[in-house]
Amino acid sequence: MLRTETTSTLPPTVRSEVLALVEEVARARGGCPLDEHKHRQLRGELGGWTGIVARDDGRLAGYAHLRWGRRCGVPRATAELVVPGDDDRVAQPLLDAVEAAVARAGGGTLYAWAHAVEDPGASPLARRGYAVQRVLAQMARPLDVPPPAPDWPPDVTLRPYRPGPDDDELLRVNNAAFAGHPEQGGWDRDDLAAERAAAWFDPDDVLLAEADGRLLGFHWTKRTVEDGTPVGEVHVLGLDPAAQGRGLGRALLRAGLLHLHRRGCRRVVLYVDLAQAAAVRLYSSEGFAIARREVCYEHAVPAAPDATPSAPPAGGG
Repeated sequence: MLRTETTSTLPPTVRSEVLALVEEVARARGGCPLDEHKHRQLRGELGGWTGIVARDDGRLAGYAHLRWGRRCGVPRATAELVVPGDDDRVAQPLLDAVEAAVARAGGGTLYAWAHAVEDPGASPLARRGYAVQRVLAQMARPLDVPPPAPDWPPDVTLRPYRPGPDDDELLRVNNAAFAGHPEQGGWDRDDLAAERAAAWFDPDDVLLAEADGRLLGFHWTKRTVEDGTPVGEVHVLGLDPAAQGRGLGRALLRAGLLHLHRRGCRRVVLYVDLAQAAAVRLYSSEGFAIARREVCYEHAVPAAPDATPSAPPAGGG
């Protein structure tokens, strides 16, 4: 019989079981079922989460990860499922438990992600009636040869980020560029500190474009290793809206690609909302092609009669 357990702590043995299941599903699906932030929470690096373990006669059958937080002043709960084969016999009881946790916390809109999706209408989330909120594309391109050199306006200079002295300007431009964005918008120093705490972070991988001492935009690149091969990522490309129209977005993109090539990366990926047609056109024109799709669903969860709005753990976002 399938049973679920909701918890905010996982003993080391259970965490190891869940991480092994995550790897199993990632290999089968061609993409990790948890985003990086939730993966770091699961590994014990960050707080602000609830885990739901599903067992069938003692065997780990599935897992759901619920991340609590607030973005742009709006409370948020986002969930992801780790279920081999998207088996509804496991997925639907996990979603029952996820919705119950959100209801106990006061209800609201639940966001749930599905990764490496072929058909957004065929996932367990869609079968439950969740609506598609947005679709991200993972785009990729080879980087065997250096990209074209960036074409900078004469007053613009490029330099690496300095943690601390550059924080205020980086946050200003980030929050102007991503105003209202559910994940990237409304950042504060705690968000920046959490991102810098990631094992892959290197301040030299964050490139700042400025003129007369004022930040105009930045390209936060990322380097990881997959199967022993360095892989680069356009992690965040942000441009001050006041600096648009000068070709800085393309120049920053090329500068970051050139940086990643020099650091040994021969493949680069990025994630972009398919509704942002201009961004998709820019990336496509620079050699990126869609590799897979990630779908965010949303679902309204009413508050439970005995709801405790203070129940969600602090942190996250």
